[in-house]
Amino acid sequence: MLNSTRFATSLLFALAFLPAAARAQTPPPVHLVLFTHIEDNTPAGTLGSAQSRQNYLLLRSRLIDLAHLAADSGVPWSLQPDWKILQAAILYEDTALMETTNGKNFLRYLKEDIGSVVDPHSHESGGYNYTDIAHLLDSLGVGMTTVIGGHVWDPSLPQFQEWDRYRVPVAGERYPWAEWRGDILMGSGTPNHVNDPIVSGVWRPRDRFNYFDHDSTANIVAIGQYRGTLEGVPELISLYESGSVPLQYLLTTSYHIKPATITRAGGIADIADSVITPVLQMQADGLAVATDFTSLVETWQTQFGSRGFLYDAENPTSDAPERSAPPVAVAFEQCSPNPFAEEAVVRFSVSRETWVRLTVFDVLGRRVATLVDEAKTPGPHTVSWNAGTAASGVYLCRLEGCSEAGEARGRALGRKLMLIR
Repeated sequence: MLNSTRFATSLLFALAFLPAAARAQTPPPVHLVLFTHIEDNTPAGTLGSAQSRQNYLLLRSRLIDLAHLAADSGVPWSLQPDWKILQAAILYEDTALMETTNGKNFLRYLKEDIGSVVDPHSHESGGYNYTDIAHLLDSLGVGMTTVIGGHVWDPSLPQFQEWDRYRVPVAGERYPWAEWRGDILMGSGTPNHVNDPIVSGVWRPRDRFNYFDHDSTANIVAIGQYRGTLEGVPELISLYESGSVPLQYLLTTSYHIKPATITRAGGIADIADSVITPVLQMQADGLAVATDFTSLVETWQTQFGSRGFLYDAENPTSDAPERSAPPVAVAFEQCSPNPFAEEAVVRFSVSRETWVRLTVFDVLGRRVATLVDEAKTPGPHTVSWNAGTAASGVYLCRLEGCSEAGEARGRALGRKLMLIR
């Protein structure tokens, strides 16, 4: 409790001493979402075991406590569960247990009786996808939002989740009769969150290879999580104050209240002290407004005219226009056959003379082949990969335009290849 009190005190101190001249400009508040991801290893233990049920009951109780804390404080909070806890709810929510939640499973109770928001979340790594998660939520009576609750955005990584599939309805993998379309992306992440982009704002990604470029005609919206800390709010306000970001653009951040914090002894009290209290103060000072992802997008559309913008802390800009895609020097055309048994043909094109590097990686990120590493003239090009003794599995073909010194220019492009012996 002592550490969380010190954190809250230091944050409130920082907020209190924002420059008075800037406060007079009355910038719009930063829109902040508090959320909790329940990952697919939760609850711990084999479903149906005594350990699993005990862990489920503890987490269930603490999530209800957190929902009440947030609701009683007037602070929105969003729960984003993955596959396993939904399966656990189907298994463990019986009549006796639901007597504690007005005759409803706890997810329905959170939404209908307390007012929490429940969005889908999935790493899509266990033979199910976001549509399956949305279907389970609907089967539990919770309904579906259109939030894609976290994803790996980078197409050059083997874990890339192909968010752009959801521009149209996608069938479930476990429940192929179910269809769902997501249109709000949050948590643009990297594996283990070791190199997440530090961006704030709302935009419509142009495509998977120009993810951070706004296309007003695209039909999926992305929300920047910035640093994922409450201290990021005064940092973002300072961008308005300095004129680095004009007031007509919406800045955003989010904060993950982790299950480990929720379930530890005294965790709910710590959250009240270190999260809810500073958020209430920031709201009172007009620096932030707590919201959920769906409501945030509605605000962006109605109050900010759907003006796409993102602030990139690693590449700050002072003019804040809607960013357009830079000229693309290289582009994938096709990889075929795919799946393949021995040899795949990779076709790509070059728009201007440039040094091209085309490499193949396995799912552990190890390079297994370099297919091209030389200057290429404009036009279409074809190269073959003979897999030789490579094992069956998924491989990533990575295409980059480079300088002659080997320095990559622009974002790498990725294509998955499936080798089946």
